[in-house]
Amino acid sequence: MKAIKDFKHLKKYTKLIEDKLFSDLWQMIFKPMFKILDLKAENEADVVLIEAIKSGKVYLTPEGFKAKDGFNNELSKALIELGAKYDKYFQTFRLEEIPQNILKVIESSKKKAAVKLNQINDFLADVQYNLPQIIETMVFHDEVITVLDDVHGQIQKNITKLNVIEPELTAEQKAEIAKNYTNNMQFYIKNWVAEDIPKMRQKVQKAVLEGYRENEVQEMLQKEYGIAERKAKFLAQNETSIMLAQLKKATYTQMGFEHFVWNTILDGKEREEHKDLHGKIFRFDEPPVIDKRTGQKGLPGETYNCRCSLTPIRLDSPFFNQSDNQKYEDLKSYKEIMKTVA
Repeated sequence: MKAIKDFKHLKKYTKLIEDKLFSDLWQMIFKPMFKILDLKAENEADVVLIEAIKSGKVYLTPEGFKAKDGFNNELSKALIELGAKYDKYFQTFRLEEIPQNILKVIESSKKKAAVKLNQINDFLADVQYNLPQIIETMVFHDEVITVLDDVHGQIQKNITKLNVIEPELTAEQKAEIAKNYTNNMQFYIKNWVAEDIPKMRQKVQKAVLEGYRENEVQEMLQKEYGIAERKAKFLAQNETSIMLAQLKKATYTQMGFEHFVWNTILDGKEREEHKDLHGKIFRFDEPPVIDKRTGQKGLPGETYNCRCSLTPIRLDSPFFNQSDNQKYEDLKSYKEIMKTVA
């Protein structure tokens, strides 16, 4: 036996962690705010314009009435009947004198908006104050154990025909890996959320002071929601890759594989420094520099967005009689190695 197939970092691993992380963020931070901003038109008014104002579809600006998503026929007709004239430049309907009942609705909508914005501001203040306790509830024990068990199944399948026994993790070892994973995730979540919450508060406070409309604050929160979703995805991908890289080192070295071949996906999207590592042999306990900017050393997958993989090998074959870190310029020996992969 000279080399074995490596287990894969399946997309479902990252998705499992990502779903758990974003579910926590949604339930604890975003859902309460979106619930506060749930705009619902009241039914007591049968005037089209009043209903549109109450629902946030139409709002008053210094240039006239403006529609959030444009004026439909029903709204245009209602405004024209009230004597409004359309301004093509500002895309608004101007009314020389706004009826009192409509002014009351506008004023009422502003007051309700202010109440909701203040509720959101208070909620964010509570989140900011209780952030350490909130983060502590974000635990990834079950998700990590599921990933570890699935990886164990992959490794068993890869060594079925080989005379080697995979060192199986004990329940205590799995729990320790899950604990370390959770600690790392909580560290990064706290750093990012602790920075984002004050920014959201500032935007909401600015909205209150400047009389912003509810829908504008809602759009701001939806944007922040999207940003949080992307950050959660990146963090899940990054931390899971690092965990699996460390698991590979522990598992393969216990199986007697002290070295590995670095495999880079050569599709034009690879890092230049990782392109240079392709086909080289390294020791698990002496990995190469994977980020020249920081001097970080590591295995494939231990730096952000790394798509590289490794092949565990034993140096007990004639074509391995070369020093470690030897780059095979024509990749001939590299291809020979790959032929021995079980």
